[in-house]
Amino acid sequence: MSRARPSGDVMLCIDPFTHHFEGDRLFEPEVDRFNGEDILAPYLHLRDWFEARGIPVHTADRLERREVGARVNIVVSFGLQRRYKALAKRADVILSAFFAFESPVVDPSMYRGLPEAARHFKRMYSFSDSESLEPVIGARVPFEQFCLPYPFDDVCEDLWRRGNRRFLVMINHNKVPALRWKELYTERPAAVEFFARYGEIDLFGKGWDEVPYQMGRTWKPASVQRIERFFRNRWEQIHPTPVLEAARKVYKGPVPSKIETLAQYTYCLVYDNVELEGWITEKIFDCFVAGTIPIYWGAPDVERWIPADCFIDKRQFADYADLRQYLHGLTARQIDAFREAGRAFFRSQRFAPFSKRTFTERLGRIVEEDAGVPLFASVS
Repeated sequence: MSRARPSGDVMLCIDPFTHHFEGDRLFEPEVDRFNGEDILAPYLHLRDWFEARGIPVHTADRLERREVGARVNIVVSFGLQRRYKALAKRADVILSAFFAFESPVVDPSMYRGLPEAARHFKRMYSFSDSESLEPVIGARVPFEQFCLPYPFDDVCEDLWRRGNRRFLVMINHNKVPALRWKELYTERPAAVEFFARYGEIDLFGKGWDEVPYQMGRTWKPASVQRIERFFRNRWEQIHPTPVLEAARKVYKGPVPSKIETLAQYTYCLVYDNVELEGWITEKIFDCFVAGTIPIYWGAPDVERWIPADCFIDKRQFADYADLRQYLHGLTARQIDAFREAGRAFFRSQRFAPFSKRTFTERLGRIVEEDAGVPLFASVS
């Protein structure tokens, strides 16, 4: 494959989601200790695609420290906002795009900073639309829509075919959101509490043997947070809340592999963390990969992206008793039809917006336009 230009001419620098991925750690193979899968696969794919075309890729903190650099440095943020103003003053930097990866109920402070970011970046991207996000942002920011890239390209056939499955599972951390606006965190333990009455659910994740972790940034020092958490846990031991007490009875601890665990169950409760247009995360796709039927609650426009015959829509049921009756009434043929539809979708062009390739090529078009390099021309 021929290179577009010498590598010293153009560089792509990405500000990651959090400081934990600075120092080029965004592009290092990393197995998520919760999921057991390589959650950074889309960004390794992105780096390899660009470097095959002569464009080095680094995290933006290294550009700020002048450890790396080129004649033209294209800067894209995936959420961090603390360095773009300093970089904007440099003649060798173009602030090309800002991608709001995180949910507003997890990181509301990032959303409050988006109007200012929009004045510096040439393009603003969100999973949702400007109107839907305006209440939490406090202003109308002009967004282009993108889909969160998913690590897998196909189902895991050996896991998909697995039989002798148990009834129902939920895999989530025990957390509460930073913002209660349209959030679904609190629905998760309520669902677990209902199905735990019948001994029909297994719960996996982190933190269900303690009080929930509070999401979001805080002014409190870490030492104060640890002390507060210690006393909250002590109080919970003396006066347990009914919902968490029920969850602990079916709690099985963390999982070495989310996909492996999903493949042991027929159904999974898949509640994204916010009920917001376009917010479709990896959770529903994990089910398709493992051959598990997702009971989904999240994006109201989910059927715009995923066919209705691939999943069970939680919103269609009056309550959990109604949902439970429906699940027990499904025949083996109907269960197989859901599973087959999920696999067919995953292998179809309808899944393409969520693929690593689509996300990488979107950034490729941005760099091609802003840096004037031909990245999509025929190469040998």
